[in-house]
Amino acid sequence: MAKHKIYPFAVASIRSMENRLLTQQKLMQMAEAKDAGEAIRILCETDYGKTEIDNIYDFEKMIRNHLEEEYQAVGKLIPSETFMDIFRFKNDYHNVKVLIKEEISKASGKKYLMQGGTIPLDSLQKNFRDRNYMELPNIKADAVQEAIEMYAKTKSAAYIDTILDRACFEVMSEAADKLGNAYVSRYVKTLADMTNLKTLLRIWKLKRSDEELEQCLVPGGDLPLEVLRKAFKNDSVIQTLKDTVYGELCETYMPQGFTVFEKACDDYLMGCIKDAKYKTLTPEPVAAYILAKETEAKCVRIILTCKLQKMDEATIKERVREAYV
Repeated sequence: MAKHKIYPFAVASIRSMENRLLTQQKLMQMAEAKDAGEAIRILCETDYGKTEIDNIYDFEKMIRNHLEEEYQAVGKLIPSETFMDIFRFKNDYHNVKVLIKEEISKASGKKYLMQGGTIPLDSLQKNFRDRNYMELPNIKADAVQEAIEMYAKTKSAAYIDTILDRACFEVMSEAADKLGNAYVSRYVKTLADMTNLKTLLRIWKLKRSDEELEQCLVPGGDLPLEVLRKAFKNDSVIQTLKDTVYGELCETYMPQGFTVFEKACDDYLMGCIKDAKYKTLTPEPVAAYILAKETEAKCVRIILTCKLQKMDEATIKERVREAYV
């Protein structure tokens, strides 16, 4: 099928699928449930309910299975479109992290592996074991090796995450620059900036070192890394950031603490994603749908985790992210 015929069909299909996204009202209904059991019963009335679980503590299985089903459905709409790869690289790198930790710990990480990447799981597992990176073109071999070596030296799994996160953002940024699509470029740059701002506040609040900040910052954003370094050394992080494009976001939400600021950053990113609602013939709505699904899954996870911890309704509602619909 020609490319110009694929997009209208894909977008029409996505518009139909959007009707099944959880609304803010449905998320609030879960938040208002008397306990985790009732919240899961509400969730089971949706497509998440296709997966049966033995007890409420297995809700991650529902989320994982539902996301995998959605990744596969969307993948069939534009199967050869490199546009979508940029939004899927993070799943590849998540799986590489799992495989490294599995190799180190000698414990199976199978339940943590996820579909939805650019590399089929069986291929990724085989070529990772064989260290055949030629068959894994989007996985930076030097980053994988660095992560393994840093763990061997420090016995800290945190290095595996930070090193591979940087590599993932490098790959995403390079691909976005090559693609030259304004929507994709804006998403990647904003995601990198939101990631770095959350990292900055977390490490500053914990009074950690400049070295740890440097290890955790990712490339690809519009906010210069030098500005983030300067803010970290300032007695007031906000003072340094107030004149940046994210000044209002930082001034409004950083003083309210990390949890509130993290939610504000996620909502800011959702605002960027929602631009795709106005596209009709291009693939942006397809990518936006997957991003909306991932945010929805995060909201479900937050609600159920909070319910299991017996947190009050008001606190849970404050933590629920803005929905796409």
